[in-house]
Amino acid sequence: MKKNTPHKHQKAFTLVELLVVITILGILMSLAVSGAGAIRNQARSAQARNDCTGVATAIRAFYTDYSRYPVSLSASGSAIYEAVQDSAGNSEVIKALTASDDKINPRGVVYYEAKMAKASNGSWCGGVHDGGLFDPWGYTYGICMNIESSAGFRYSGSTLKYYLSKAGDVKDDLWQPITSGVGVFSLGKDQCSDTKSGTAAPGILSWY
Repeated sequence: MKKNTPHKHQKAFTLVELLVVITILGILMSLAVSGAGAIRNQARSAQARNDCTGVATAIRAFYTDYSRYPVSLSASGSAIYEAVQDSAGNSEVIKALTASDDKINPRGVVYYEAKMAKASNGSWCGGVHDGGLFDPWGYTYGICMNIESSAGFRYSGSTLKYYLSKAGDVKDDLWQPITSGVGVFSLGKDQCSDTKSGTAAPGILSWY
């Protein structure tokens, strides 16, 4: 005769325990995602800083060789290229620096090398597209050059101001002066604006 053996009941998770586990997993996943986003933004900021410095250095090298800035020969006074979502924003300068424009750079010297931009959410990011150099967030790098050394530039965080320098000429204290003849900037992750009061203009700048 077979003896009846009692069935062993397997211990199962209760509904409360399952909810606790799911909550903990959700918190861990959100921390992982936010941490990855912060690391990604740091990498983009580092790239933008390197690009700003590299372009400013390339412009100065061009000036050393040609005794003029990489802009059309008819340019005078100042050359200002705002940060926009269109390759035309800084393409004139970048084409000259990358030896893609033989009128401005007839010797064909490559002063700046950049990788190709990638398409992201309808924008071009992190490289050159159609002659323009884009930052990692989809805007072209802003560039200003003081062609005649007679003007002052100030940066607000979203745009450049240009005016003739003169004694006692103090305008908009929150606008950062660009003390060198060349300034290159990225608006950064937040596409900063000049509406913030009491703080210096943000962004990623070649002159800081």
